[in-house]
Amino acid sequence: MPGPSKDVSPVSATAPQAEEPGCLSLIARIIWIMVGNVVLVGLVVKIMLSRGFSFFDIIFWAVVAALLFVRYADIKWLKGLGSDAQPATPKDWGRYARLLTIIAGGAWVIAHTMLVVLYH
Repeated sequence: MPGPSKDVSPVSATAPQAEEPGCLSLIARIIWIMVGNVVLVGLVVKIMLSRGFSFFDIIFWAVVAALLFVRYADIKWLKGLGSDAQPATPKDWGRYARLLTIIAGGAWVIAHTMLVVLYH
């Protein structure tokens, strides 16, 4: 006669469950992944079309700072996800901050270099 069956489930009722990211986290993710980058590309084009330093340069770096803040808020308060679909960590933010700063800085330098080449 078999003994009493034990309920062996993959998730125990007492195991802590990871919280799902909410709607604000999804909006933040769309902003820092897609919308912000499109805005930066548009600003690089505007910078290349302007003759010298302009208000677009200030807006460009303000958007970079805003994207860094949105990603930080996504990780810190909104339980955002990393590229591996796991909860993002401050290490993920540091990686994003370095990558964004390097790419944005490079694009900005190239835009101003194109200004010199095209207009001088």
